[in-house]
Amino acid sequence: MNHVTPASPPVVDPHADETTRMIDVGGRRVAMTVSGRGTATVVLETGLGAESDEWATVQYGIARFARVVRYDRAGRGRSDQAPTPRTADDMVDDLRTLLCRAGIDGPHIVVGHSFGGLLARRYALRRRSEVAAIVLVDAMHEDQFTLFAPHFPPPTPEESPQLASLRAFWTGAWRDPRSTIEGIDFVASLDQGRQVESLGALPVRILSAGTFLAMPGVPPHKCADLQALWDSLQASYARLSSDVAHVRIAASGHFVQRDRPEAVIAAVEGLVSHESGRAGRSSVDPLYDPTNC
Repeated sequence: MNHVTPASPPVVDPHADETTRMIDVGGRRVAMTVSGRGTATVVLETGLGAESDEWATVQYGIARFARVVRYDRAGRGRSDQAPTPRTADDMVDDLRTLLCRAGIDGPHIVVGHSFGGLLARRYALRRRSEVAAIVLVDAMHEDQFTLFAPHFPPPTPEESPQLASLRAFWTGAWRDPRSTIEGIDFVASLDQGRQVESLGALPVRILSAGTFLAMPGVPPHKCADLQALWDSLQASYARLSSDVAHVRIAASGHFVQRDRPEAVIAAVEGLVSHESGRAGRSSVDPLYDPTNC
C-alpha cells in the first residue's frame, strides 16, 4: 500500500518579493521598500530615533497578508536631504507624492510611531479619501513638551549623558529645527497636529507603551508620574474617531515595534480583516496616475 503524505500548506516568504526603489519626489530621491501582496496597503511611518528598517520585523509580519511600504524620510537613511526647516505638512506632501509616483494606490492603512503618529493623523486629515485607517504607536502628542518639561529632575554631576540630552531636548531644544537631523520645525508641526480634531468614523487603533520613560537618574516616583501623564495623553486620541480601540502594552518601551512587534502586526491584521468585510472600492483614485502627481 502506498502512503500519501498530506501536502503542507505553502509557506509565504515575506522576503521573496521585497523591492527597494529610489523615487523622485520633485528633484529629490526618497528610498522606499515594498513587500507583500494583497488588496490592502500598509504604510509604515517612523519616529525620530530610527530609520525605516527599524520596522523590518513588523514589515515581514504584515507582508504575509498585505502589501506593506516603508520609506526613509528626507535626510534619513538613503533618502536625499530636503530644504529645511520642514513641517509635518511638508512630510505629508512628500509621502503623498512618493506613493503617487510609485503607483501605489489607496486607500492605505497608515501606521505611525512617535513623531510618525503625528504625521499619520495629519495625513488622514488632509487625504481622508486615501486613508482606510491609522494605527498610532506610542504617538507623539502636541502638548507633550509643555507638560513634561517641569517634571524633569534638575541636572546633577553624576547623571547620564542620555538623561542630560533628553532633558535638553524636552525642555526647549525641540523648538530649534537644528536639533533634529531632519530639520523639523516642531512649533509649526505641533500646531498642525492640533488642527486634527476629528477624523469622523475613520478606524483608529492606539498602541501605547507601558514604560515610556525608564532611565537611570530619574527617580522611580517621577518615572511613574511621567508614565501616568503619558498614558493620559495617549488616551486622549480616543476623541479622534467614533471607531477607536486602545491597547496599552505593559511590557513594552517606547519602541513598540522593537519590543512587541506582534502587537503592531495584530492591530494591522485586525484592520485588514475589518476593511475586507466592507464593500469593495468602485474605482482607483485617478490622482494616483503617476503622470498626475
